[in-house]
Amino acid sequence: MLKIILILLVIFFVFPRLLKWAFKGFVVSQFNKAQQDFQQQQRAQYSPNNRKREGEIDVDYVPTKKGKSTENFNGGEYIDYEEVK
Repeated sequence: MLKIILILLVIFFVFPRLLKWAFKGFVVSQFNKAQQDFQQQQRAQYSPNNRKREGEIDVDYVPTKKGKSTENFNGGEYIDYEEVK
């Protein structure tokens, strides 16, 4: 009988407190990690090496041309228009 009471005491009083302590530590560590990742992203984004002058263009991706080739291009469709003054 004493064993059952002792086991229930551990299950209902000690185990939840240990679980709460472990969960709190996990949440705090994840929060700190996310905060450090965010700060690193901000430093990388606003570092002086990555700043571009006004009007400067940087192309990161040029798609490959599929379908129509430009070698046999003889012009496009032309539409007559009237200039309105």
